[in-house]
Amino acid sequence: MSARRLQAVRQAAPASNDLETRGAQSDHSDLRLWLRILAFHKLVNNEVRRRLRDEFDMSLSRFDLLAQLDDAPDGMRMGEISRRLMVTSGNITGLTDELEAEGLVERFVDPANRRAFLVRMTAKGEAAFQAAAAANQIWIEDFFSGLSARDKSSMFGLLGRLKDFALIRIADAAPAAQAVGRAKTRTSGAR
Repeated sequence: MSARRLQAVRQAAPASNDLETRGAQSDHSDLRLWLRILAFHKLVNNEVRRRLRDEFDMSLSRFDLLAQLDDAPDGMRMGEISRRLMVTSGNITGLTDELEAEGLVERFVDPANRRAFLVRMTAKGEAAFQAAAAANQIWIEDFFSGLSARDKSSMFGLLGRLKDFALIRIADAAPAAQAVGRAKTRTSGAR
């Protein structure tokens, strides 16, 4: 993309869409990097949402739920879907109700636990998901086509290292946070 074309596109885009404008040059480089990652994620995520809606009449939430079921041909408990997508079970129930009404998924009693339900894609749901997933792969490949294979591999490795580091930091912080919570409970109960 030429510099002139990029400048024109940036000027036409609403400033509120660019998280990076919130971080000045004088801000810490870690914050600026974080804002750059968020800005890229938001840009691509919003465009994928639009394309799924326009081309497949499918929300990103529906796509994500169907993607989970694509890996579970025998079905998956709704609670597991909720955990994987990091949303409430109420959200999954409402979404499943809609998808079931459209014939894209079916709900049935879990043979291992008669009190629980499993959800699986129907043939119609599988066909709808496969078409949307194939298009989504093309879209994502296109968004990353501005990088060389070497750049992508390097970025993947660096982000993986950063993710692992964050997981360790979070795990190390959890006991300290729990201790602080217990101490606050003890002191507030003593009043």
